[in-house]
Amino acid sequence: MKAPQFYTTLALGTLCLILSITSIVLGKNNNNLQRQVQIQQEEINRGNQSLQIRQNLLKDLAEISLKNEKIKLILSNNGYTVNVAPAPTPAK
Repeated sequence: MKAPQFYTTLALGTLCLILSITSIVLGKNNNNLQRQVQIQQEEINRGNQSLQIRQNLLKDLAEISLKNEKIKLILSNNGYTVNVAPAPTPAK
């Protein structure tokens, strides 16, 4: 093997080594980013679940407040107004 061939092969081997190390580092960084996104998504999902629980709880409290004035007072003190919807009329 002549000197130019040796140096070309050495340069290409070094380049392959550098690219392999870069690929490993970028892969690990990508995994860390994916883990962070997954954690954020779980927090968002918990927030959505809490919102749904809150809505169901308010709906149930509103129904109870029609029979219990204390509950109605608590709801109104916290900014919620309970209105009784008129009964639907049957269609002819």
